[in-house]
Amino acid sequence: MDGLKAAVDRTVGRFVPEGAPGCALLLAKDGRVLLREGYGMADLERGAPVRADDNFIIASNTKQFACLAVLMLRDRGLLSLDEPIGRFFPDFPAYRDAVTVRMLMTHTSGIREYFENASEAEKPLLRAADTAAILRMIRGFGAADFAPDTRWAYCNSGFVMLGDIVRQLTGKPFGKFLETEVFAPLGMTRSRAPDTTDERDGRQAAGYEEPSPGVFERQPYDMLLVGYADGDVSSNVDDLLRWHRFLYESDGAPLVRRGTLRELFEPHRLRDGTDTRYGLGLYLGTIDEGRRTYSDRTEIFHTGCVPGFVSRISRFPDDGVSAILLTNRGSIDRDGLFFAVLDELFRRV
Repeated sequence: MDGLKAAVDRTVGRFVPEGAPGCALLLAKDGRVLLREGYGMADLERGAPVRADDNFIIASNTKQFACLAVLMLRDRGLLSLDEPIGRFFPDFPAYRDAVTVRMLMTHTSGIREYFENASEAEKPLLRAADTAAILRMIRGFGAADFAPDTRWAYCNSGFVMLGDIVRQLTGKPFGKFLETEVFAPLGMTRSRAPDTTDERDGRQAAGYEEPSPGVFERQPYDMLLVGYADGDVSSNVDDLLRWHRFLYESDGAPLVRRGTLRELFEPHRLRDGTDTRYGLGLYLGTIDEGRRTYSDRTEIFHTGCVPGFVSRISRFPDDGVSAILLTNRGSIDRDGLFFAVLDELFRRV
């Protein structure tokens, strides 16, 4: 594609200064890789540049994997998406009898967000707790913020709970389930989902925050960075393209029944019929900022953000385009960079 790499290199250069933490970027169309590059530094202390195959924590992009895991268990007859969560969390507040598994997957449960509602005494747990401790914290928040399925409100708590449902039904921690029953069958050989900080990906870039311009602080490898079923996957652009080929170019075999994958892309509607523009672990819709050359294109995507890592993974289904941006600099203008790169691509397709 004439001039694409040179144009993207110039674009990324505006967002990734020399010697700063950077990003890995992949663009593909109709199964063909158009661009696959690393920019900036993966490890400032070692002087290691980003390679295109480096791993990054993808944070909340994990949520689409969590939803697939639940669909796999549903297809095996182990649960229903529309059953109350009280079966799995019998000691939770009264909302357990009204909130369903599907509501956890669609951010419509009303359960309180653990990042925002942790008390001062509980905040150290965000860096060190296991899943069981986070679940106790969520249970302790008491009543839900709103009646189930009456509002959409982004909720990491619900995905921690989904991860524990996977554990209860399979006997495997959520991360081990992903690694053995999703990543391995799909050939995602570099992807990891650590359940604790004892498990670390040796090919992962270091994450950095920028407390003042040009000053980068390496982020500690703790549970605030690693996360739970709401955000614990570490992957690279190559494996995520394999994931897209499975999601958008297959019938779901061997992981799920034919037709199951379509459920991920069906927009959830609230009790009053309002379209949330969110499916199961994925945002759905059309980008509507007119300044972009692709403002009229349908996009299925998610973003991710933890200390030192941000990401955006998008599919433009009408164009057969996958765009995968993984960064190890928390202060980077992720969306500005992403949109500028997509402008260059869509001028040429």
